[in-house]
Amino acid sequence: MIDHQAIRNVTALAADIGGTKIRVSLVRGEEELDTRLLPTEQEIGPEGWLQHIRQAAQDWAGRFECLGVAVTGQIDGTMWKSVNPQVLSVGGAFPLVSALSEICDHVIARNDAQAAAWAEHIYGAGKGLDLVYLTISTGLGGGIVCNGKLLRGHRGLAGHFGQISPALADINGSDEPFEKSATGRWMAHEAAKQGLDISAKDIFENMVAGDAWSRQIIVTSARRVANLCRDIQYTLDPEVIVIGGGIGLATGYIDDVQNALLSTDPSQAMTIRTSAFKDRAGIVGIAALAAQSHLQRGGNDEKI
Repeated sequence: MIDHQAIRNVTALAADIGGTKIRVSLVRGEEELDTRLLPTEQEIGPEGWLQHIRQAAQDWAGRFECLGVAVTGQIDGTMWKSVNPQVLSVGGAFPLVSALSEICDHVIARNDAQAAAWAEHIYGAGKGLDLVYLTISTGLGGGIVCNGKLLRGHRGLAGHFGQISPALADINGSDEPFEKSATGRWMAHEAAKQGLDISAKDIFENMVAGDAWSRQIIVTSARRVANLCRDIQYTLDPEVIVIGGGIGLATGYIDDVQNALLSTDPSQAMTIRTSAFKDRAGIVGIAALAAQSHLQRGGNDEKI
């Protein structure tokens, strides 16, 4: 039995390394006591990114009891591997846990969307419920909480919904996986086909200004995500699907997803909610997982 109140009383050093930014925080419960936000400089690689965590550990020495790291990609045992190198490349299998062992004797590492799912389960939009968390941003990932437990899978790949192809359910006949046919990166790629050098953010702004092409791109993405939600419902039947990420949280996007699901039989309809933690879900979740592991070991992690 997980003692959620005890977890709330543990302070964790937590990091979330994504494709565009790195967040390093001191976290107690749902609260970030201190936070540093930095861009993910792709060219410096994993060792360079981890230097931000090491520096924070030195600056905040004595203020934390455990360490957790959430990352984009696959955590296979203690090794970090890229799933989509276009989002973030770690150059093969990187020994993430051992690389940070000088900070704490025991380091918890998880996929960032899996960590976010746990945050929503213990504190957030799906508190106490079995759920699937979907993050739609530069890429598309997910996390699964089933029977009250975070599902990681045999090699840490559980919830990588972005690698599933929507071809059979898509009237446009896309044969690309969701990560290449519904995300911010996909939106920018579609714009480039039109000779436009604009980002997903620009496309949303253009839609608000009344641009029909931008509106169609966003609706296409939302329809594909709706198809994914329907597949998830029939496969896992979660009590709730929680959506986060920069695209997922954009104004009106979840409404478009829900509108695409209006034809679903009411007896089979899903509950879709917005992430309670927005861009903080990964950091809150990995801190909770680190705190939980720390308590299970009797609270005896060494710290610098």
